Amino acid sequence: MKRVICAALAAMVALAAAPAAAAPGNGNGAERVRVYVSYHAEHRGPAQQALAAVGAELHYDFPGLRAFAASLPSVAVEALARNPAIEFVEEDPKRYLMSQTVPYGIPMVEANLVSEGTAFASTMVCIIDSGLYLKHEDFKKPSQFYGTNDSGTGNWFEDLNGHGTHVAGTIAAWGDNGKGVVGVAAAGTLPVHIIKTFGDNGTWTYSSSLVTALQRCIDAKGDRNLVVNMSLGGSFKSRTEERAFDQAYAQGVLPVAAAGNDGNTRLSYPASYSSVVSVAAIDQAGVVAPFSQQNSQVELAAPGVNVLSTYPWVSNNSVSAGSGTYAAEPIEFAATTSQAGVSAVLTNGARCTATNTAAWSGKVVLCERGDISFYDKVRNVQLSGGAAAVIYNNEPGGFLGTLGAGYSSTIPAVSIAQEYGQAMVGSDLDESATVVNTLPEPGDGYAFLSGTSMATPHVAGVAALVWSHGAMWTNQQVRDALAATAFDLGAPGRDNAYGHGLIQAKAALGFLQPDGEDDGDGGDGGDGGDGGDGGDDSGVTVTLSASGTKVRGVHVVTLNWSGTEAAVDVYRDNESIASSVSEGFYRDSTGNKGGGSYTYEVCEAGTSTCSNEVTVVF
Repeated sequence: MKRVICAALAAMVALAAAPAAAAPGNGNGAERVRVYVSYHAEHRGPAQQALAAVGAELHYDFPGLRAFAASLPSVAVEALARNPAIEFVEEDPKRYLMSQTVPYGIPMVEANLVSEGTAFASTMVCIIDSGLYLKHEDFKKPSQFYGTNDSGTGNWFEDLNGHGTHVAGTIAAWGDNGKGVVGVAAAGTLPVHIIKTFGDNGTWTYSSSLVTALQRCIDAKGDRNLVVNMSLGGSFKSRTEERAFDQAYAQGVLPVAAAGNDGNTRLSYPASYSSVVSVAAIDQAGVVAPFSQQNSQVELAAPGVNVLSTYPWVSNNSVSAGSGTYAAEPIEFAATTSQAGVSAVLTNGARCTATNTAAWSGKVVLCERGDISFYDKVRNVQLSGGAAAVIYNNEPGGFLGTLGAGYSSTIPAVSIAQEYGQAMVGSDLDESATVVNTLPEPGDGYAFLSGTSMATPHVAGVAALVWSHGAMWTNQQVRDALAATAFDLGAPGRDNAYGHGLIQAKAALGFLQPDGEDDGDGGDGGDGGDGGDGGDDSGVTVTLSASGTKVRGVHVVTLNWSGTEAAVDVYRDNESIASSVSEGFYRDSTGNKGGGSYTYEVCEAGTSTCSNEVTVVF
């Protein structure tokens, strides 16, 4: 049965791309839409002829998927879908970058407890994003990074958007240079391939560009295991795109994507395809972020609120007043200042929802975020004769704001963290304040951002870190281990907000490698845990190691043991806390906060064959 264009495509037609050149037989200025055209086996030639007949512009050819990506007159879609050579016509939906705003999470995912494995050269992460600022001080060496440019996007080793550099830093920022931040894989040995599919000024691309980027990742991997990071997504499903990811998964690729930032239950793609790991965002307390989408396809959770990572430029923006000088971020498209800035008396504008010439004229106006757009706030200050607008967050931390493409202001406008704004409201009103909003310059910058985009590279990096300890493991084995050992959050078991829970690198490695081979040392114990000494010389046959971290402030200890294939009983401070555990690891959520120490040992179930004792200190 032939299927005509779906409702989603009809909606796309309503929103409309810019008119293209006239197509033969369809009238001048005919509205054009971008679609996938899937053809039946052995009908490639007739499908090409049908596309040519309607004046289609071909963007990509996917022989393995039996599909073309093309732009064509909207009036030709229905007739094309009825062509006997065509299986279906569907929208080529847009895929958007999924960064929200503004910081943290290596210990939360246990990346600091797992060293790179001996098979690291056999593992690669491919990042599909906006490129990479390769000159950044926090990337160990250019030889670690490779790349490919998508058509028209510029050089893969440049990034004027910033999103791709931030994502790459979470995965691979160098941890041994004494500068900046530490990535999940911090030794600087993980091969990273960059596919630049978002342009420097764009935040979206087509699904077909994503499918092309996926294929380029596969082409670049050689005989290595491949994890693909996609901090991007969109609301509309594509059967062609789904087929591409299914084929990649069947070839051993592990795709990881952002669950979405709409804060609802809608499915986002490619994250919601069964062949892709969908990642939700949580904050430092382990609570799901309000923007993180919650649906049946969410598989894992990772830090995604206020994540600090690498950025491709630096600026010295600030707001100074009596209580101090505070770092600020530019409101995009607002007027800039010299390094000296703009100085005037500071006044409180609340949420700046209306003009107030009498109170704001000639002053620096503090506006709290919320109720109306950033553009409207800045416009109200400007119309009231204000000298500058300072917008502070309505929740902890800072944020990045914009007036919107095509808009501007004649006064400078910056954003600051909630705590800075509240401090200024409390002590600096009616005093002189200076706002500096200079143009950023390329350099070794760092930024706090939030979004499922920021959670996704934590998962992709951990997957590569774990996989580097076993080149012969399959993508399904690694995926299963990550899910089985995730720290359960929210409702017991898998749920739509957290999936299986917070990803845990060391626990996943223990699941795949219970005998401890190539398992590095015991780690540094996270938030005070001592990691264990890996055994003693007393003749015991079972060897225990332990590491500690905190989740929502609660002490959590992960135990791993080797030297026995039998189930074990687990003891904490000489009291049994679990019986007949057979997985080779155990996670103990103590329920305690503050300081404390715990001594563990495991014994073969029902026997006195026990391990060494290990003490973890918080």
